[in-house]
Amino acid sequence: MLGTEPQIIANYVDSGQAKIVFWPVLNHGNPSVYSSLTAQCAGAQDPELFWEVHDTLFTHQGELWRATRDYYVAVAVAAGADQAAFEVCYDDPQQLAALMNLDATRRERGIFSQPVFDVGGNVFAGSVPFDRFAAIIDEVLAQAAP
Repeated sequence: MLGTEPQIIANYVDSGQAKIVFWPVLNHGNPSVYSSLTAQCAGAQDPELFWEVHDTLFTHQGELWRATRDYYVAVAVAAGADQAAFEVCYDDPQQLAALMNLDATRRERGIFSQPVFDVGGNVFAGSVPFDRFAAIIDEVLAQAAP
């Protein structure tokens, strides 16, 4: 998605025609859980922080198997999150429960792998080239036009 995402943002999100909604996929144990929690808590301060933290953790995912709480705090703070507010969120059991509920809903929908995309009810999986995204997005936008 990181290869196609900038094109989707430039062509559809920046113009307000579409939005990207991230749904966590917790299928790699604690690294998935605590990476998602980190992005969620950073994003609670500023939606742009969510994406910065997400991209940093995705880019450095090989480090996550050994990551500690301090690692995740450092990533969030380096992205610009307020450390005290971030730690309150990260340590809040309700935040973790909310994340786990999102994951349970995903699994109930039969989504067990990543990446999976839902564009206007068109669900597809795997690495998809921009041209395919564009065709589907354009079709959905055309159907929604008054």
